[in-house]
Amino acid sequence: MLASLGVSAAFAGGPWLAAACGAAVVAMSYEWARMSEPESVTPAFMFTLAGSLGAVMFSSWQYLTFAFFWMVGCALASATRRRTLVGIIETAGGAIYIGLPCALFVWLRDRAPEGLETILALFAIIWAADIFAYFCGKLIGGPKIARGLSPNKTYSGIIGGTFAGAAAGYGCGVLFQADSTLHMSWLLIGALVAFTGLMGDLFESFLKRRFGVKDASKLIPGHGGVLDRIDSLMAATLLVGAALAFGPGATALLFGRGL
Repeated sequence: MLASLGVSAAFAGGPWLAAACGAAVVAMSYEWARMSEPESVTPAFMFTLAGSLGAVMFSSWQYLTFAFFWMVGCALASATRRRTLVGIIETAGGAIYIGLPCALFVWLRDRAPEGLETILALFAIIWAADIFAYFCGKLIGGPKIARGLSPNKTYSGIIGGTFAGAAAGYGCGVLFQADSTLHMSWLLIGALVAFTGLMGDLFESFLKRRFGVKDASKLIPGHGGVLDRIDSLMAATLLVGAALAFGPGATALLFGRGL
């Protein structure tokens, strides 16, 4: 259900995607406030929501720099409510952890003319990695990668997910008619994006362990919260967004359009 909504919003783009990301931001801001400040949920939620939602709004207008400074400003304003360094980091980190990948996701989609293809490639790689990581971990098993953080994650799952992401990346290169000499680049990109996403999932497990909760929330019955579902996509979006911010012409080659 969540996947179909994400794909539909990505195809629609524009205000539809911004609205979908905004809805996700509302849910994730509540989840972060609930985990990080259970005694002060309302103010934590409002500051995180303001920073993250504002960042998505500015990004939808292609004002990514404004989005960043607005988000950081709200994060710092919220942090003034805390009295310990750990509390300040947790509170300020919430708006950035939620707002930055969502703002970058909208920005990536609106990058002409390869925005939609970039998002679809992200979806394909991350979903392939998540699915194969789960099944490889279940079927092969083996040593746990971080028993203290997530008792079910195994090295076999991480390796299987990374290889699946590499295969998905290669498939994207073929599907999007990239030059055959770039298929190996797509393979490596798929592996890197998949591994980053899997590490994002592990980082979310660390956060939940830090806050002493099993799931970010119960907003999605049987699957936890929104943060639990899109943590891999968030981490991968940060990687791809940073790469394209510093190398804006890269996608033209990767999607077979030349420079």
